[in-house]
Amino acid sequence: MRTSIRLWLLFAVFVFWMHENVQAQSSGGEPANRFFNITVGMGVGAHSAPSVADYVNAVAQPRTGQRLDEFTSVIEFFVAPELQMAEEWSAALEYGLLLKGYTLDDQSGYLRSDFSYQVHMPTLLLQYVLFGDGYRLKLGGGLGYHFVRFNQSYYAYGSEETFHAGGVGLKLGAVGNTQFDETFFGSIGVDLRWDFLGALKRGDGSEVIDRVTNTVLKMNCFTLVVKFGVMFQL
Repeated sequence: MRTSIRLWLLFAVFVFWMHENVQAQSSGGEPANRFFNITVGMGVGAHSAPSVADYVNAVAQPRTGQRLDEFTSVIEFFVAPELQMAEEWSAALEYGLLLKGYTLDDQSGYLRSDFSYQVHMPTLLLQYVLFGDGYRLKLGGGLGYHFVRFNQSYYAYGSEETFHAGGVGLKLGAVGNTQFDETFFGSIGVDLRWDFLGALKRGDGSEVIDRVTNTVLKMNCFTLVVKFGVMFQL
């Protein structure tokens, strides 16, 4: 919780700095045409976390029709302030939140378990911007420090545990913006993400072990997301 609060505070400071920087440039008269945008939206995509899928299948022992495949669907919410740094380049600090959950019945049908995780993904991006008549196309990528909160619970036993992990996240993406008026744009994009968050750990620092395969549960994953949103130019 404290980490999330600090992250949101840093994010707010960054947005304020970007906005003030644009205002200073405009008042100075030189690059008054540089843009400052904020994009918000959500995405849906395919997500692969092999270690998590193996762990859930091992500990939950789900029915055949409920066993997890390597790829599964996810949703993501995001907000991204963006500042034009040069004629064809912009920088953005994107904050994304990836959500996934499973509710499974075991093979006997008497034990129900629940697994969910939230991946927090602040990412610093550098983008090449192509301007057209009523549209913008952005190609770029970046990296950040991402972290995950993983929850598991067993209804029959009333037990619940929370695990954490954090590490480097990489992103490549393409975004298209369609202009509706001077300050309002539509946004559609495609992201490729690789997250290397390492071993999930309990509150005491011990690693989570899959007792069936005797391997450490790791939150390393790949995600392909199609994102839709709106962009406001301030």
